[in-house]
Amino acid sequence: MAIGDWSGRMGDWWVRYCWLGDGFGDIVRLPDQSWTEPQENDFIETLMNPESAPPSLQPSDSSFSSQTPPPLESALNLGLSDLTVSKEKTYFGILLTVALIGWLILTVTLVGILYALFFGLGAWFASGLLVAHLKSESIKVTPEQLPLLHRTFEDVCRKLQLSEVPEFYVVQNNGVLNAFASRHSGRNFIVIFSDLLEALGHDSPQVRFLIGHEIGHIRRNHLMKRLLLLPSLVVPLVGKAYHRACEATCDRFGLFAAGSSRGASLGLAVLAGGKEAIRMVNPEAFARQHHEQRGFFVSWHELASGYPTLSQRVSNVLAVERPEFAKKAGRSVLAYLLAPVFSIQTLIFVYLGVIVFLTKFQR
Repeated sequence: MAIGDWSGRMGDWWVRYCWLGDGFGDIVRLPDQSWTEPQENDFIETLMNPESAPPSLQPSDSSFSSQTPPPLESALNLGLSDLTVSKEKTYFGILLTVALIGWLILTVTLVGILYALFFGLGAWFASGLLVAHLKSESIKVTPEQLPLLHRTFEDVCRKLQLSEVPEFYVVQNNGVLNAFASRHSGRNFIVIFSDLLEALGHDSPQVRFLIGHEIGHIRRNHLMKRLLLLPSLVVPLVGKAYHRACEATCDRFGLFAAGSSRGASLGLAVLAGGKEAIRMVNPEAFARQHHEQRGFFVSWHELASGYPTLSQRVSNVLAVERPEFAKKAGRSVLAYLLAPVFSIQTLIFVYLGVIVFLTKFQR
């Protein structure tokens, strides 16, 4: 294997482990029963002028308002102090307690120290290779390179009061729509994939939402916290719940940067429906999927993921201005029972238990 291929794969591994960007979701689909099939022009007209939405875009579900919704671009009642989701702090406190116990156990055992050193060294090399790939194979956004995007980036950094501006890169990744934040040797990096940039533009509320989301990870220091909490992230349910809370917090940072829930929701809709979603998709209809499409398997999927579903994220964004979307969607009790059983965390616990058992048996 060539050195370049090897370094690229190591970089990909580090991205998969420490990825702090947006996730993927199902293709956007409109509900079949409570909504009549709208035309493309109706969607475009609604996105441009929400107050003039045609009757086909009005919800018939009694749990939502049957009147024409207010414009989504109204002023947001949010401040920087309001952006962190309370659950993130709660879950962090729980996991930190478990992590400190885990680190204490690792430090008093030779095997534990070796595991920690091996993982730490591997992670450092992998992140270094990722940064090397960015610096040599990607386009760095500067005042001379993509100046409009650079001005947007600096404006979002100022709005979110980020003291040290990270390096910003554009990467071509074979049509993938995503972005992420990373850190190496004390420096922060933000990366956006070129196809996503093509879909959102260089100075739109949607791209401001995306940049703001990634800056939120930096402002909340999520990557370093993830490393600190590493021994506790194997705890079933809670570790995933903490990750989901972090993503919800960063969506609020992105919403604050975008300045409008419509722009933020359309930015998320692109991740679900592709490039054309920004012109074609009704964000409110997509958000209603989170409330209407429930059940055992949907609940299991939500609990097993480290990211909120895209329909839930759009619902959360709209809930800032639309109270009907703030209603919590219920989950199946059975999913809470089975999700921890069939998870990678449980497999890790079983593996550690087997090691302890065999160690005692050999003695």
